[in-house]
Amino acid sequence: MKPAKFFLVCALAATSLSVQAQETTTLIYGGEIYSADPNNPHPQAIAIEGDKIIAVGNYQDVLKQAGRNAVHLDLKGNYLLPGLIDSHAHVAYAGFQTVTLAFPDGLKDAAEIRQFVHANQHNSQRDLNGVQFYSNLNLDYWNNIQLLSSVFNSPDYKDIPVVLAGSDAHTGWANQAMLRKANLTDEMLAKADPGIKAGTGLTPQGKINGFVAEGAWDYVLSAIPPVDDTKIAQGIVAGAKVMNGFGITAWMDPISNVRPLAPVFNAHPGRNDEGLLPAYTTLAKAGKLNAHVTGLALVNIHSTPAAIDDVVALRDKFSHTPDVRLGGIKIFQDGVIEYPAQTAKLSESYLNRPGYSGDNSLDKAQYCQLIAKADAAHLIAHFHAIGDRAVSEALDGIACARKQNGDSGVMHSITHLEVVSPQSLPRFQQLNVAASMQLLWAGKDAASTTLIDGKVPAPLLKHLYPAGDLYRHHALIAGASDWPVSSPNPLEAIYTAVTRMGELGELPPSSEKMHRVAMLQAYTLNAAKVIGRDKEIGSIAPGKSADFVLFDRNLEQVSIEKLRDAKVVWTMFEGKQVYSAH
Repeated sequence: MKPAKFFLVCALAATSLSVQAQETTTLIYGGEIYSADPNNPHPQAIAIEGDKIIAVGNYQDVLKQAGRNAVHLDLKGNYLLPGLIDSHAHVAYAGFQTVTLAFPDGLKDAAEIRQFVHANQHNSQRDLNGVQFYSNLNLDYWNNIQLLSSVFNSPDYKDIPVVLAGSDAHTGWANQAMLRKANLTDEMLAKADPGIKAGTGLTPQGKINGFVAEGAWDYVLSAIPPVDDTKIAQGIVAGAKVMNGFGITAWMDPISNVRPLAPVFNAHPGRNDEGLLPAYTTLAKAGKLNAHVTGLALVNIHSTPAAIDDVVALRDKFSHTPDVRLGGIKIFQDGVIEYPAQTAKLSESYLNRPGYSGDNSLDKAQYCQLIAKADAAHLIAHFHAIGDRAVSEALDGIACARKQNGDSGVMHSITHLEVVSPQSLPRFQQLNVAASMQLLWAGKDAASTTLIDGKVPAPLLKHLYPAGDLYRHHALIAGASDWPVSSPNPLEAIYTAVTRMGELGELPPSSEKMHRVAMLQAYTLNAAKVIGRDKEIGSIAPGKSADFVLFDRNLEQVSIEKLRDAKVVWTMFEGKQVYSAH
């Protein structure tokens, strides 16, 4: 149920009551409350007026401030938190995937793939502007590219372009018809730039096998016509509905100036590349977004500082709607560590590729000035960094900005952080850099074992996703999902952060496990700081937005297994209910 102008009040009376939010004061009480405010962590009651919190604290004191005419909302013993926040989620892209056809996991032979294809031959979600497009492909398929080729390069597909998109958003596969459509041929590859060459998979005979990563993936995507604003808006609405269902009422969208399925890795977007921003803004103005969104503009790591002028122009154009603002820049410091892409920047060579440790072409002097100019413009700098050398480079860029500008007051952030050197750990606190971590990945699974074992030097694998080390070095840890790369459910991520358990067991070492209360803080006030909105959201405190999520059990006290299975009862955004389990 999503009333646009009215606030649904669930009271003890048999009949529920709807009144205009701006004319109503509501007293919230009768449950267990976690405020994320360290000065008042477990208040007894809250009063809200319209879309803002006006009082928090002792029941009698809040009752007095709410007034005798306040509507009473009894939590009935359930557990209330501030609206949860995801500090790195591609919500528009994830929502867009709901209107595409996902390729199922675990198809073992050609017959099973053909059966799936036949069952979906009339599925309109499969066809994307003349291309058969399958999304969310499990990375295990990259170990058997010949299986894909045996189906999609058969005579039946001679003139039918097919694209399969990897679940990591960095890789894909294209059949021969699609490679011709994109002009990614053996002849073209001989003259292509290094980014395309490095990302193109080859057979033992040196011929293109259809696997593409990053720059080459961009090249294939550029042959698919752009997704229009209407479909982007549909994706955002679908994605926001999922987020609200998990109690999430705010997020940082890390690539907001690029449309779904547009090139990103070798792209140099300018001020005329508006990407998702028009759709986000239109929805927010119409009251159809149900979230606070901080967007980031993708900036190429090799850009000159002049690129920041384009971002500032976009910020000036798209930061006039309270719930949507362009808050900073996103930089791909490296790629992914898994085989066969292996584009993460490491401090040591990949074992199966002697002498290669990821791209090493960064102009550090120019890069320093790029980050410094962003910092001086009060833009958040948010870095994708998987490998330890990428993390170090990002920290070096921020150090340069701090030296040049002094303390700008802007908290910058690094996301993913699969491998972090011991030398980098204390620099997070020293430089006021947050760790935006997808700790759902910190369990033992194929990505953390078979796709890297024997390919990445063993010393670099000893402390994957070192949340515990970062926490002990006083880094601010913020929760993130990277949805649609993985589930946006914060409880699954919290469970994995606390246990390090994945589908293949526990990922060592146990010293990297997090405490659950630290993870609750990671998805509330800490994440609000990362997205630059901690004065507005992230904790239950007077003056902040009336954003709440009610769970059916106390997440601080139940067993970790029961925490993972907790259910959202309802979610409120700006004083109105935007999700209800009933």
